[in-house]
Amino acid sequence: MKAQFDNLVTSSFYLWFDHTLLNKGEAFTNFGSFFYDVSSLYNGYYTYGSPFRQFVSDQSIANIHGAQIINSAFVNGTQQPRGGANFQAVNYEKGQFYFDAAVANPSTSISGNYAVKDFNIFITNDLEEKLLFETQFSTRAKTDATATGLPPESMAYPAIFLKYNGGRNEPWAFGGEEETQFDIRAIVLSDSQFKLDAACSIFRDRVRSHVPLIEPANMPFNSLGDYRNLVQYNYTGLVENIPQRSGIFIDNVYISKIGGLSFAQKSNLNPDVFSAIIDFELVDYRYPRKDIII
Repeated sequence: MKAQFDNLVTSSFYLWFDHTLLNKGEAFTNFGSFFYDVSSLYNGYYTYGSPFRQFVSDQSIANIHGAQIINSAFVNGTQQPRGGANFQAVNYEKGQFYFDAAVANPSTSISGNYAVKDFNIFITNDLEEKLLFETQFSTRAKTDATATGLPPESMAYPAIFLKYNGGRNEPWAFGGEEETQFDIRAIVLSDSQFKLDAACSIFRDRVRSHVPLIEPANMPFNSLGDYRNLVQYNYTGLVENIPQRSGIFIDNVYISKIGGLSFAQKSNLNPDVFSAIIDFELVDYRYPRKDIII
């Protein structure tokens, strides 16, 4: 099915949110680690995972703040670009390497240098109650102390979950122009009060700014979570020629701290989780029916 306006807003907002947090908050740490067999084939590729996720993929964060953008693997200490030594792709979201053949020799080492985000960012449809009180999250290690890679579907916190909460059209002008209102909620799960407050502060201050809308053909990632056509992703370069009028306007931002409930009563929730909800009210002015033929 062809992508529609809601798909365009959701994917564009995700990239804007990720870039804003990394840029304004310098919310990453540079690491080096080994990658380990996670005993899982992904689309026919052998998977080797780091102990961390997600990786910073935005080259503009490297240019501005010195983040290490991983583009190659070290196999037995020898640097291999994609396409070398069966190395096919980096999945930046899952923190994994994909090879088209297993590294069968147990003595073979695979490693890499990368920047890991302070907050993993996911798009979700799950209920807030499930995310806050029912989901078991992997706690991201402070150092590379565990000789294992994270399983492909595990979610590690600190994390921020972006959820589309619906929208509506209101008449705006003669000729069919509508005010499209679009609500997105960010559920923030942090491992410290400091980082929680910092993330909330960054996005509260983005009110009355624009989110550039990026067309599907210009989205930077392929189905493996790697760059499309191995062309590096640079958010500022991607959006610099998009006129402001083509973006969606952040009309309001509301922040709600999660409180009044004893986390200790929830045995499956880490008591050290600090949480908040950030609600974004987005507005755009459109002619949604201009291509309808009656």
